[in-house]
Amino acid sequence: MSDLNGACIALADAAATVDGLRAKAYVDDKINPPEAQVFNRAFDPRMTLGGSPKRPVGLGLRVFVKRLDLKAAQIKLRGFMEQTGSTSVLAALEDDTNWPADTDYVEVVGIGAPFETSTGDATYLAVDFDVDVVL
Repeated sequence: MSDLNGACIALADAAATVDGLRAKAYVDDKINPPEAQVFNRAFDPRMTLGGSPKRPVGLGLRVFVKRLDLKAAQIKLRGFMEQTGSTSVLAALEDDTNWPADTDYVEVVGIGAPFETSTGDATYLAVDFDVDVVL
């Protein structure tokens, strides 16, 4: 998993271990909520992907829930934002058993504020997780 695409796939696989959450290793305009999609954060290429010592790659994970009823959507999304528990994205991503053996460590370095977004005829509530993966 020493390349960027491999890190994205591994992040999606780890996110998919969260109860009730689907995950894709890429951004897609077809969303089947609750769903997580991996995206690339801005990074300094001199400070990432291999080398000695090993360096982190900055990735993002956007979690979408259907926004029919705003209160219900917030409650569902907050479940994914918890720090512990079976619906906690943070707990799943930082669990080393959810990652390939050659991963040094994974750390969630930020959880954003929820926001509303739309694609086509559907509206979602979403939140971004900033994740550092050390390969």
